[in-house]
Amino acid sequence: MQKNFYLILGISSDANLGEIKAAFRRRAMELHPDHSGLESEPFLELQEAYGVLSDPARRRDYDRQG
Repeated sequence: MQKNFYLILGISSDANLGEIKAAFRRRAMELHPDHSGLESEPFLELQEAYGVLSDPARRRDYDRQG
């Protein structure tokens, strides 16, 4: 099963690039292991989600696989 990157970032599937960046920054502060005391896995998933959704070609492919 594919990870839901929109859910990980806390955004809707029609979010624009500015909303994606803002959500990433907000969630990064919440999930960064140095600040949260959590394991690194949630932060790594956040980085993966941002990497896919912030790149138009990768986002198109991700949305097609849906």
